[in-house]
Amino acid sequence: QMEEKDLHYAAVLGVRKRAIRSLELHVDPGDESEPARKLAEMTRDILMSTAIRTSLIDMMDAIGKGFSVCEIIWERDGKDLRIADVDHVDPRWFEFDRENGRHLYLRDNAGPQPLRPDSYVIHLSKAKSGLPIRGGLARLAAWAYMFKNYTVKDWAIFCEAYGHPLRLGKYDSSATPSDRQTLLRAVRQIGVDMAAIIPKTMEVDVVNGSTSGVEKLYEGKARWWDEQVSKGVLGQVATTDAIAGGHAVGKIHENVRDDIRDADAEQLAATLQRDLAGPLRRLHFPADARIPLPNIRFAPKEAVDPRLLLELAKESGALGLPIAKADVYRAFAISRPDADEEVIEVRKPEPPPAPAPQPDPEVEAERQAASRLAEARARDSIDALVDQLIAEGDMQRAAEADLGPLIEAIRRAADMDEVRDVLATFVDRDPAALV
Repeated sequence: QMEEKDLHYAAVLGVRKRAIRSLELHVDPGDESEPARKLAEMTRDILMSTAIRTSLIDMMDAIGKGFSVCEIIWERDGKDLRIADVDHVDPRWFEFDRENGRHLYLRDNAGPQPLRPDSYVIHLSKAKSGLPIRGGLARLAAWAYMFKNYTVKDWAIFCEAYGHPLRLGKYDSSATPSDRQTLLRAVRQIGVDMAAIIPKTMEVDVVNGSTSGVEKLYEGKARWWDEQVSKGVLGQVATTDAIAGGHAVGKIHENVRDDIRDADAEQLAATLQRDLAGPLRRLHFPADARIPLPNIRFAPKEAVDPRLLLELAKESGALGLPIAKADVYRAFAISRPDADEEVIEVRKPEPPPAPAPQPDPEVEAERQAASRLAEARARDSIDALVDQLIAEGDMQRAAEADLGPLIEAIRRAADMDEVRDVLATFVDRDPAALV
């Protein structure tokens, strides 16, 4: 009844049960022998059938109740028997051994009866160590379920009592019993019909109760119990409840939930190996044949980041790492185009222009020497005279004779006005006036 009455518990428990559907089922032979390979193939065909795949949720019902029993439906296929279906059986039809608390029996008026061999898939979920009957999450969530129900009940009473304002009728001392009944009926109808009539001598007051913030108490308490149920079933609250930093925290808590999912998958794989592969071996192979049971496991689907794969494909040539085209198609979830299908063509960029050919260094050196020689021959007589004056120092002496009186006059100037007068005299080219 907890799953039927508490929506939050049913939701998080459903997430825990169905988490196994995100895993891929693998069945590998127990060894390299031909009988082991044949047994693994038979087991794989049974587990991959629609009837068994849809029954995995029924087996995972053990997460809440501690155990789950599914009856194997056998049908004849020629001279052989094969598993046609697996039906979930109400757990109230079974009870545990009262001495050891571990062996499961069928309830009967004549007393507990042992179960027929090779007829049931019995899955025990170990959420915690101890007796199987105490291993389910329902016992863990029972306290939260009970207290939350009390909270919701009190909340409903509060809304009924204070959700509507108080209608207060007033009558004077001369009112007859009939008048008082009329007034009472009127104030009651105001809360339902929002309309009533009363004598003029009577009054009706509507009194609003002061309940500001009280309703948050019940909501907060119910929400807190929901968070405790989320922690108990999923191991975290970030993926089920709105909390601060929910996206970032949810990414971390997803890994926690993956650990719980993988643990549930390991337990279920062991159950399938014992109660499905075991009967198939006993039925189809001799009793003295030592054939190992196949290895059954649930593995997460391989997830590849398409962007990283694309970057790796670009660099695979330089790294010497060949990448199959099928892996690229699978990572991007696209199909290989047929020969007659229209495909997207990517225009290749135009290649850069080829660099100009480099000249021969010896030829370039001869060309530069010839250019310098031609420049030297083009110099006229004036350039030669200037070079001679600089080399002999005549140019330096002429500059000192011309600029010496100017520099000395500027040094003797007392202010900027005198400096300007000196410069003006120098422009007029009268150096004798500077002395």
